[in-house]
Amino acid sequence: MKRLFVLTCALLALAACSQKKADPVADAIVAEMMKDVEQPYSIQITDLKLLDSTTFATEFQRRISIYDTRLDQNAARLEKYMQQGMQKNATLMFESLQKDTKIFNELNAMKEMMGDDTLKVAYYDYSYTYSGKVGKTRVPAQPAFATVTPDGRVITFVSDKRDLHKATGLVIPGYKELLDSFKESESETE
Repeated sequence: MKRLFVLTCALLALAACSQKKADPVADAIVAEMMKDVEQPYSIQITDLKLLDSTTFATEFQRRISIYDTRLDQNAARLEKYMQQGMQKNATLMFESLQKDTKIFNELNAMKEMMGDDTLKVAYYDYSYTYSGKVGKTRVPAQPAFATVTPDGRVITFVSDKRDLHKATGLVIPGYKELLDSFKESESETE
């Protein structure tokens, strides 16, 4: 009887040790991937690896650099259109330059307002493999990448690593609202 008790305790301990703990990052990625799926699903994430972390300062610099480049390119295009007498194109390019200048200046102001908080981690980059079932369709193992904020919000998940940082500006407080304000003003003038 004592042997049976010891064997039972050993099996229970082994079973407890072999159970995987839930990974909040993997759970957040699966939830984001499947948020619009109405069918039953079972997705497993394996090989979840932290690749890198990015501070707000780095993300601000990435976004500011994009707009700085756009400003240089669009200024050259504006000059070319004006020289060629392409008034309609010149007007559109001038409006684009004004918008990009405002965004560029706002980004710099936002960065200044954040102060030392720009040194905090904005998001982490992960690589992982996922597989499973959606409805009756089997999903074979596929590699993917995700950016996740320290509080567990998934910003992007993509299959091509080159696309990983296309939407990461959204971690900057106020950036989405800034971009949305230009969309609203454009729709008001139409």
